[in-house]
Amino acid sequence: MYILINRFGLIIFFLSVLIITVSCSGAKTEIIGEWQEESYQKGNIEKVLILGIFKKDKPLLRRNFEDGMKGAFTDGGVNATVSMDHMPHDEAIDSTSFEKHFKELDIDVVVVSRLVGITEEKDYKAGYLYTIPYNSYYGFYGYYYSGIAYANSAGYLSKNVVVVLETNIYETAQKKLIWSGISETVDPDKASDVIKSFGNELVSKLKGEGYFK
Repeated sequence: MYILINRFGLIIFFLSVLIITVSCSGAKTEIIGEWQEESYQKGNIEKVLILGIFKKDKPLLRRNFEDGMKGAFTDGGVNATVSMDHMPHDEAIDSTSFEKHFKELDIDVVVVSRLVGITEEKDYKAGYLYTIPYNSYYGFYGYYYSGIAYANSAGYLSKNVVVVLETNIYETAQKKLIWSGISETVDPDKASDVIKSFGNELVSKLKGEGYFK
């Protein structure tokens, strides 16, 4: 009887730990501002390329981000591939390298994300900077290089209460911007929480707006 009670107590203990763990890892992402190209014909996206813009000395972070995003798109029924499977992590993307590494993949759009900041307060408002994207954002290469410059120069804050990401989506025929958004992920415990929460929210958003075939 003592052994049975002891085992029962251990089961209750481990269940309590599990409940606490689950309740403490509730990172939540909200897309607080977005812009869409009205002339773009939705419903034709079958395959996406995932590209994360991070410091060049952080290839593992980029790999984890791109793999996590690929998983979110795949779970949403969309064929996705990651840039790091097809090109060196420290190689810059221009028209030549893009054609070299990605032309044969038959990609419909490129999903590009970068870290805007990590803050303790929600000081980003819906539509901030995104009602009309900056001119450089309309072209894929212009945005990529401005993002790389930012990632390699900006310092990241240490307290990660709200993680803000910027995401642009370009169609591959003319490298034109078709969607732009900013997201906040609140109270993540680790980077993987941000990736999973953000990826699921972005795919759900795009699917609900009819972008996928």
